[in-house]
Amino acid sequence: MDHDLHTSRFSLQHRWGGGEDAFSIDQLTDLLDELDADDPEHPDVWISDNEVGYSVLAFAGSRGLVVLEDHEEVRGPRHMTGYSMAMMRNLFEMVMQGRVSEVESLPWLPGYGS
Repeated sequence: MDHDLHTSRFSLQHRWGGGEDAFSIDQLTDLLDELDADDPEHPDVWISDNEVGYSVLAFAGSRGLVVLEDHEEVRGPRHMTGYSMAMMRNLFEMVMQGRVSEVESLPWLPGYGS
């Protein structure tokens, strides 16, 4: 029963296209490992909470950029920098565990951070 809830609520987007339902924390390691390759044309991966309506994107590169996007575009994009791979994984775990208020309370800055 719990599997069905997570299957419909969370989804992952891979770096080179293709998405899948997120149902296991173990999937996050494989997803974030994709950021190790050098490919400026495909710089990010993300996790979406389809029930609440937001996504968190993680970008390859030394800046450690993560972006929070509101699907309804009510608040506009927000970003943080300086995130290590472990911090990105923790952030993605928070999303997958439905910890919306914790994700929202992080020190996000306006815009995409470009």
